[in-house]
Amino acid sequence: LEMIKVEIISGFLGAGKTTFINKRLKELKEKFGEEKIVLIENEFGDISIDSEFIVEGVEIEKISSGCICCVLKENFRESLEKIIENDIDRILIEPTGLGLLGEILKISKSEKISKKCEVTSVTTIIDGENYLEQVDIFGSFFYDQIENAKTLYISKTDHMDVEIIFKIEESLKEINSRAKTIFEMENIKSMSITDFKIDIDRLRGILEELSSEQYGKILRGKGFLENYSFNIVNGKYEIVEDSKKRNNKLILIGNLDTENIRKLFN
Repeated sequence: LEMIKVEIISGFLGAGKTTFINKRLKELKEKFGEEKIVLIENEFGDISIDSEFIVEGVEIEKISSGCICCVLKENFRESLEKIIENDIDRILIEPTGLGLLGEILKISKSEKISKKCEVTSVTTIIDGENYLEQVDIFGSFFYDQIENAKTLYISKTDHMDVEIIFKIEESLKEINSRAKTIFEMENIKSMSITDFKIDIDRLRGILEELSSEQYGKILRGKGFLENYSFNIVNGKYEIVEDSKKRNNKLILIGNLDTENIRKLFN
């Protein structure tokens, strides 16, 4: 029996979820034209705005007047159980910007739903312009969406200063070091490597290689190796001895050959 694929797209109001979902639905329609897709969306209030923007040929299941994972937790479970009785291939779930992603994931693992459904992606859309201010204000709601994501997609970063992007990446990695981060910028990637086991001489050699641009252009990098910290800015690096010993960690942003950079640290 073919499992129904479930994609969860979370994020705060105004972060760009609708744009992301539209793009994803168009991709799916181009790639799997015959797939039957259901979008479960929720509006906080009685008026649906998002529906006007959704591409044609997608069935929309609405759960209104409340949050699908807080106020209407049971409604959401019932709706999902009802939907999966139909002949469908894929479900996209868009919780409201105030929803707890952890709760939705729990419901998707319940016995009746997990027999028929497989969660294939969990993406949280982060508003790059406002993230650093919002992360302190919204606290647990924000942390839940970041902690439970497998992919963090940072929107509105195409004209942003690389130092701000780097601060966002650092902050996100503090909350969820396992998630893949994608920036809405052409050719710009970010990556992090943790718990690598090399000595200071090997680190110097690696930083020399990275500075030569044979692994792509590094715009910004920062890391720790035992009691050393190191920085990379536009291809130039410096290493500073610290009194404090920390866990080995590296974050890079740039036009990166991520696969071969990882090999350097193995």
